[in-house]
Amino acid sequence: MNSKNLPHLLQLLDDDSPTVQQELRRQFTSMGEGLKIELARLSMPPSGSQRRLLQTLMESDNRAWLRRVWPAWLHMPDTLESLEKACALVSEFQTGFIYPTELSIVLDQLAAEYLAGHRCPDALSLAAFLFKERGLKGNQADYFNPLNSDLVYVIKEKHGIPLSLGTVYILVGWRVGLDISGCHFPGHFLARVREGEREYLVDCFNGGVEVDPKVVASLGGTGAWNLRLGEAAAASPRSIVARMLRNLAKAFEERGSAENLALTAELSVRLEQDDLNRAGQQSGATVLENPPRFFTGSVVTSSRWGFRGVIVDYDLSCKAPESWRRKRGGGARLDQPWYHLFLDQSDQVAYAPEESLEAEQPAHAVHHPLLPHFFERYENGKYWRNSRHWPGTQP
Repeated sequence: MNSKNLPHLLQLLDDDSPTVQQELRRQFTSMGEGLKIELARLSMPPSGSQRRLLQTLMESDNRAWLRRVWPAWLHMPDTLESLEKACALVSEFQTGFIYPTELSIVLDQLAAEYLAGHRCPDALSLAAFLFKERGLKGNQADYFNPLNSDLVYVIKEKHGIPLSLGTVYILVGWRVGLDISGCHFPGHFLARVREGEREYLVDCFNGGVEVDPKVVASLGGTGAWNLRLGEAAAASPRSIVARMLRNLAKAFEERGSAENLALTAELSVRLEQDDLNRAGQQSGATVLENPPRFFTGSVVTSSRWGFRGVIVDYDLSCKAPESWRRKRGGGARLDQPWYHLFLDQSDQVAYAPEESLEAEQPAHAVHHPLLPHFFERYENGKYWRNSRHWPGTQP
């Protein structure tokens, strides 16, 4: 698309004709990553309403983009840099056209403003700056809004949920040299501060106040929380990302956004599997060079054989006997993952090669009589496997 046409196309965004909307999306998509660059170059930038309409129009492209870049994020070390990157990806996905400023720039600005008035940074004065002076607070009126997990939105609109507000506190604290991490609690998230020999918790959702240990004990649900647990008490950056994805899945479920729900469930599964691979690597287990695309509990379809089902288990190469492969294998390569599946609306079990399968988008429940024997529950587009082993017999 000629970028000179961009202002005229923006004027058509409020035209609700399906034909116009389809053509607009085609034109904008043709610009690829250059679209946001060209928008920034316009002498008259898009209005707020135009940005919101553009965000909605490009939603499916944004989902495809996030799926494409997520594997690269999984390769990052478990550091605050990776936490910030994951939050930036989520912000770009949700509000990249509405708030074009990068998350890192927004966080840098907060850190610079804080340092301008505090030559000797400390965690409580940073909390007062963010949650009193700048007015960031808990969004109790619209708690399950997916944007509450978008850090750029949270900073711009000044409200969020415990996890997102705590993450802003952690990342700004990182910039000014403070040792702030997080702590997971059922239904809540607190920031954990270490200053010399002293450790304490800060509740970012309720004004950034230091938390009384008695309140902390009640949050734990199973007894008093020891303030001197050391590093074991700190939430890892990747565990914060995992919880952020679960929050998003819940929010998209509340909003009835099936495609976004399926996306966040897929990203969660990939993160879960990558954590398992990392744990195996640390214990000396063999790490796969080309791990399976699908994991247990994933709902998949096969246009080749015309079925849909849920993956119960997989082999890294075909384990079926030669007689079965000649009759039913369809000539598929043996040196690829092969999956055991429960077929929907059937009592049959299938064995299929990876090349014949695609993830169902959005994923829906599968009906098979053996599901309760191998899965604990169905949630957020994924079946959660129990510990029962798949039988070692051949298909």
